[in-house]
Amino acid sequence: MQHSKIVCGIDIGTSKVTTIVGQHFEIEDRFNVVAVSSIPALGFRKGQIINLDQATQTITQSIEAAERMAGFQIRASAVSICAPYIESVNSQGVVAISSPNGEIAQSDIVRVIEAAQAITLPNGKEIIHTIPRKYTVDGQEGVIDPIGMNGVRLELESHLILASSPGLKNLIKCLDEIGIKIDSLVYSGLATAKASLTDTEKELGVALIDIGGSVTSLTIFTEGSPAYSAVIPVGANNVTNDLAIGLRLSLEDADKIKLKLGHLSDSQKYEDEVDLTHFGILTEEKHKISLQTAINGIIKPRLEELFSMIYDQIENSGFANSIPAGIILTGGGAQTINAKEICAKIIPLPLRIATPPKLGGIVDDILNPGFTSSIGLLMYNLENGDIKSSGSTKKTKTSFNGFFGKIKSLLEPLLP
Repeated sequence: MQHSKIVCGIDIGTSKVTTIVGQHFEIEDRFNVVAVSSIPALGFRKGQIINLDQATQTITQSIEAAERMAGFQIRASAVSICAPYIESVNSQGVVAISSPNGEIAQSDIVRVIEAAQAITLPNGKEIIHTIPRKYTVDGQEGVIDPIGMNGVRLELESHLILASSPGLKNLIKCLDEIGIKIDSLVYSGLATAKASLTDTEKELGVALIDIGGSVTSLTIFTEGSPAYSAVIPVGANNVTNDLAIGLRLSLEDADKIKLKLGHLSDSQKYEDEVDLTHFGILTEEKHKISLQTAINGIIKPRLEELFSMIYDQIENSGFANSIPAGIILTGGGAQTINAKEICAKIIPLPLRIATPPKLGGIVDDILNPGFTSSIGLLMYNLENGDIKSSGSTKKTKTSFNGFFGKIKSLLEPLLP
């Protein structure tokens, strides 16, 4: 019987909460999606919980729908987060090598990582990811794995991703009430990168832009690892809001038009007035809209504003000259009409739109940019962390740092 692993992910987006379950066949290195469920993110605003009961109910509905599809109960999962409280900092750590013969051991790696984490954190923030970028041994830079090497001094350049402690505490409380153990908390930009970037792009230097419902994440990779992570509190919902106001429609109808416009042919884009029934909107009176008004008068200015904000963020990051591989655009907002053309006009770098890799199983409705982060979360969970069957009753390892990690370490000896 072929050995396989079950991997689960709960993607807390700003417009939807997606639960996805994958099965990885080790011998063939093949991934099948066995269940996926997306529920509108009620109780959340810009990825942050604003109503604990509603948020718990939303996550519960998403998990239960995925469980019905998968045929088993989900008890543990990786969880991705993306909210304006995400920020990053690059730090240095330096230690003396402890072994008398100067050989670098795993304990030295742990110590230098702890040294890199010893920074003054902003109030209410904690570290959720410590990503080693490169090591330096006695002045020799660019070392990827120093274990076994000889030296006196070990340095580490690391990328720290920070999140809000209260925000994490509320999310953990939601999942704890549902009975879900967290395998790992993952910044969604890292998860999205797993499903959208190549190793060559990350090595050369690339900026990954994931346009969600109400936020946009920007993750810059150089020399194979993340160097800058940020979340901009503007997303595709701003386009929907502008369409609703400009065309005098409900938000639901405006969203239908936005999605349909993204699939128009080039010839259809230049039609003048189109009846709303063309977008699947039924009205008592005949209601026509001007496509040119919608596309060039409403959507274009909003996208220009969004990509200008992103470009400013790239310039301010200090890595604008370190991303020759250019821009990778993904997320549900990347499907907005003319998004690629407007991005290319605003940001003068090579550009492509990323869709998730082709997997087996139930994937017909999710092989689009809107599910890149969800599929990436499965891939991230498989590659990073102690993968356990989600139906298992064994204790699941969590990867909390900072405040929650300290509480966990204090309580564990007291538990039976």
